[in-house]
Amino acid sequence: MRRRQVLMLLAAAAGARLGAAPPAIAAQPSAQQVLTDMRLSADDRQKVLNGEFVTSEVPAVSDRDLSFAIAFLAKTSPESLGEQVMGGDLVTADAQVQSWGEVKGSLGDFARLNLTGDEAKALAAAKPGDAFNLSAAEIGALASARGGPDAVVQTLRKLLFARYQAYRRAGLAGIAPYDRGGGRTTDHGADLRRASEASAGLKKYVPAFRAALLGYPKTTAPQMRERFFWMKSIIEGKATYILAHLMGAPDGSAFALARRQYYASTNYNGEQSTAGFLPVAGGTVAVVATHAFTDQATGFGGSMKRGIGSTMMAKKMREIFEAGRKKAG
Repeated sequence: MRRRQVLMLLAAAAGARLGAAPPAIAAQPSAQQVLTDMRLSADDRQKVLNGEFVTSEVPAVSDRDLSFAIAFLAKTSPESLGEQVMGGDLVTADAQVQSWGEVKGSLGDFARLNLTGDEAKALAAAKPGDAFNLSAAEIGALASARGGPDAVVQTLRKLLFARYQAYRRAGLAGIAPYDRGGGRTTDHGADLRRASEASAGLKKYVPAFRAALLGYPKTTAPQMRERFFWMKSIIEGKATYILAHLMGAPDGSAFALARRQYYASTNYNGEQSTAGFLPVAGGTVAVVATHAFTDQATGFGGSMKRGIGSTMMAKKMREIFEAGRKKAG
């Protein structure tokens, strides 16, 4: 984060709580300063520098939010680590990902996305509700697909490409709400906006990057690079189709990143991680703040569900980061 989005280390730092011309850029903080901003104790700060993963709390931005922050040490430079993440290492380090591809602007970018017969059948039978994250128009299109699994996968590719196009045109405002039935919808774009607004670390250290998170595509940050991916993941035994936007940029000797999942078809609504990679003796301290959204965390016992869910999400993210850290050397 600082200037970039996804894994905006500094975002995690504050753990807290836009766009034409961005405000002036603040001086780059030290790793110790960011870890202190995360409210880590001296012992936990030393654990990070010793190579351990340390998790801390991040205030939730909605009753659907499973939020947490992770700090760890990677034995490579911030620039090298940032380039590896931008290259897709987080995608390939996730054992849940079965297939994926980069989206560069055409329907053909989804050609490698395929379905089993059971997966196609489940999508064709989708109804408004919590089982799938689909708009009313998308549910109608899948129900109208004729010709068996091949027709359903073609329809799914078109739906994902249409969501990508809408996001590229209008950013958060272009994310179609999920139809929950009975006139109820879930606005994932609004949750992502709250997550982007809630980072005191971004506001403090990389306001231009925060502005880009909120104002994309009209607003960007200096030297910002971006990539788009689709993924098919098997999560809790279910096929989940994901669209992700990866943003990153150098900030002095540091590197800021953000990974925004602006669509996920089931299991959860989507996610945004922001991170900062900061130089220290022996490598890079990475600070990552994540907000993962799910309607399953609402209602009776929501607070307890969010606590359990955040713990489980943090555990899974640690596994992904550990695999990525090993690849980084």
